Amino acid sequence: MYRQMRAAIAALSAVCLLAACALSEDKVPVDYVPASTPAALPGAENVTLSLTATDRRVQYADRIGTKKNGYGMEMARIVATNDVVDLVRRSLEQEFKAQGFRIGEGGAAVAIEVQNFYNNFKVGLVSGIAAAEVNFSLKVRDAAGTLLYQQFYAGTGAVEGVMLASGTNAKAGVEKALAAAIRMAGDDVELQKALLSTRPRSAPVPGRRVGS
Repeated sequence: MYRQMRAAIAALSAVCLLAACALSEDKVPVDYVPASTPAALPGAENVTLSLTATDRRVQYADRIGTKKNGYGMEMARIVATNDVVDLVRRSLEQEFKAQGFRIGEGGAAVAIEVQNFYNNFKVGLVSGIAAAEVNFSLKVRDAAGTLLYQQFYAGTGAVEGVMLASGTNAKAGVEKALAAAIRMAGDDVELQKALLSTRPRSAPVPGRRVGS
C-alpha cells in the first residue's frame, strides 16, 4: 500500500510538472525587447513629445495569459509583475527617443490607449503555440489641443513548440507582440509627419541652409 501511495504521488507530481502546475498562478516580468533600432529622423530633435497611456482592455485586464490543461481548458492566471500599460508607454518613448524626438512637457501630446495585451495558448496534439497580441490606439494633438493624427496598431507574436502553458512562454509571446506593435508605430510615415509638423516655426528646416 505504501509503495502504491508513493507511486501515485510521484505520478501526480509528474502530471503537475508537465502541465506547468496549471492550478497555480504564474507571475512574470514583461520587458520591451526592440526588434531593431530605428534611424534618427531629420528635424526630430526640434520636437518635444509627452506621452500618456490608458488601459482600455475590456477582457483579461487582470492578466497577460491563462494556463491551460491538456484538454485546452483555462486554469490559473498568468500575471505581469509590472504595469504593462505603462510598459507600452515607455516602449514608445524609447522608440521616439531613438528617432531623435525629445520627451518632455510643452510640445505635442501623444495619447495611447492599450486595448489588448494577452497571450493565448493553443493546444496541439504534440505541442502547442503561444499566440500573443498587443493592440493599442494612438492620438497626436498639438500644443493647442488640435487632433493631428490617430491610428490603431496591432502586433502579434508566436512561440511554437510550446510544451508547457507557463508564464515563461506567455512572457515570450507578449514580448514579441509588443515589439511588433511598437515597430509598426515607429515605421508609420504618416505618424512621423504628424509629429514633425509640431516643430516650432523658428526651428530650422532639415536640408535647408540658413538664409537661403
